[in-house]
Amino acid sequence: MFQSVKLKNIRLTLLSLIGVLLFITICLVALRGRSADVIEINGERISLHAEDEADVERFLSSCGYSSVEFLFQTEVTVPKNWNDIYTQYNELQRQQGFDLVPYKGKPAMEYEYFVDDTLNATVLVSEQKIIAAHVANCDGREMRMLK
Repeated sequence: MFQSVKLKNIRLTLLSLIGVLLFITICLVALRGRSADVIEINGERISLHAEDEADVERFLSSCGYSSVEFLFQTEVTVPKNWNDIYTQYNELQRQQGFDLVPYKGKPAMEYEYFVDDTLNATVLVSEQKIIAAHVANCDGREMRMLK
């Protein structure tokens, strides 16, 4: 009689421990996969929240682009499978605090702006959050980080 009670208690303790460890693991994975809601550019913390074109324009203005002219927007999908070009593009994004990996295969809105005399700015928004941004010469040949 006493052995079966001890065995049940040990099983219950082990199952409880496994459950707690599973819960902690899920929480850590969820927190690690969650990207930041702000980015630091030129020493300033800038909000990545973007519900509409006006929010994207505020973001670009916060990055130091005073002359922002909207060109167009289009819906795109972040590719699930990346070639070398997209891998390099994501490295550029990671250098400035973005990461497109959590958005593979997800839809995004691409906003294109004319900024300054010879630059276009491209901003990707998904789930009401800016997930990538870069500037390029108007001919698109030289892409670089925001300021």
